[in-house]
Amino acid sequence: MEIVNLPPPVLEERHEPARQPPLAIQKDAVPVGKSEEKATPTVPQEAEPQDDTPAMVKPTRMLSEKVLDDPRSRKARKELAALAPADQIEQLCGLEAMAQVGAWSKELRPDRLVAYAMADPKMIGDAFSADGAALHSKKDWYALKFKCELTPDHKMVSAFEFLVGEPIPHEEWAEHSLPDESESLD
Repeated sequence: MEIVNLPPPVLEERHEPARQPPLAIQKDAVPVGKSEEKATPTVPQEAEPQDDTPAMVKPTRMLSEKVLDDPRSRKARKELAALAPADQIEQLCGLEAMAQVGAWSKELRPDRLVAYAMADPKMIGDAFSADGAALHSKKDWYALKFKCELTPDHKMVSAFEFLVGEPIPHEEWAEHSLPDESESLD
């Protein structure tokens, strides 16, 4: 939340009622609960609605380029270049997602991602969004939501945000085309 200082209000000439002295020195002050007639009614404060939606994690450093620059990724770079442009985008953003989640969490060790597991991903302009992705770590699949913004040539990730959800129940894996792997893919 950002705090913004507003300019002072423009004062118009107003006729305000005379101010009453503070309650402690009012002669006819009535203790709370003694008399409903003389007690000053309180105005209830409006409660601000609470948003229970967890905030997306917004890393400041993109990691996919570093992963692909590693000499051990030579084969992955070659395979990525051979894909159709739409598949390159999905794979590049999936790589960024796994690298970011792995850097963010000590417990999760992502080794596979399915961007279309529970909902179709969307490409709007230079942004690839997957609200229904699934992330594999160790022996479980986790719900994942992410937004991956790309450079205009779609070759690098320029911004990324994600939210890891709860583990996907094992009985739902087949419904979402998630492989049932008895061992980790690490």
